[in-house]
Amino acid sequence: QSTEAFSKLLSQIFDLSHTHFKHLSTRPPDTHLSLIPPSLPSFLGNTAATHHLRAAYVTHLISSRLTARIFTPFLFSLDSPTDTDTDTLFATMSAQLRARSPRKEALWRHQTLTTLFTGSDAKRRINAAASSIVEDIVTSITPFAEPSEEEGIRTAVRRIVKLAAETWRFARLERELISAHMPAVGAGSEEDSKEGFWTPQAFDPAEFPGSGSPTMSAVVSSIGPLDEKEGEGADRKVLLRLFPVVRRECRQKDWRDGEGGDEDQGCVYSHGLALYDDDPPVVSR
Repeated sequence: QSTEAFSKLLSQIFDLSHTHFKHLSTRPPDTHLSLIPPSLPSFLGNTAATHHLRAAYVTHLISSRLTARIFTPFLFSLDSPTDTDTDTLFATMSAQLRARSPRKEALWRHQTLTTLFTGSDAKRRINAAASSIVEDIVTSITPFAEPSEEEGIRTAVRRIVKLAAETWRFARLERELISAHMPAVGAGSEEDSKEGFWTPQAFDPAEFPGSGSPTMSAVVSSIGPLDEKEGEGADRKVLLRLFPVVRRECRQKDWRDGEGGDEDQGCVYSHGLALYDDDPPVVSR
């Protein structure tokens, strides 16, 4: 179910980025343009290539903020400066407990988060944090769309943030630790050298003849590893991470049950998604 939830989240992000960012008639403010990685070709046009590059950048912005604001904190509903200090305290306590006893840390984390997620003001905190995240995302991506698209973008972002928050709230209540990470542009990832991670984005062959890329639905329907990455040159470069790697640690031995429980090696809910320097819209620019 967690894999399906993250697949649905990716699908909603792709729907937003490809539906509302097809055209761009005005130049975005320099404050936003200055944040675009210099290695990414210009997407300030209305060709098939610029549309896909613009959509990829929007996808990157949304996923980056979801990862930083929801998937990374100990408790994402803590959102004020004072709450940030509280979150740091919780994260430190978790790390210290985990170093001594992963089992005790798991029990403590489950009890702590259950209390925080079900407390009297839990819903208010979650809604307040979600509203702040929605505004953050909308502010970062609307300059790359037509003004007439803003209301549709805001509605779609609300839906995305709600799904991300609900999915992560349930994930955090698991006994096993579930983590998500999405390195910054230019930063390496421990999965870079592992087979099947950082799946290349797929493109419609009809728009890029001869590219051999499957349709976008091939990636959205499953965020597991694809065969595309196999056999590619080792020197291909990641230009943008588009969706984070999400993993669950292996179950502790005395918590395993059922057939094959002794062989539990953890679970990968998302192998990550990336735009590479040899992808069709990049090459065509």
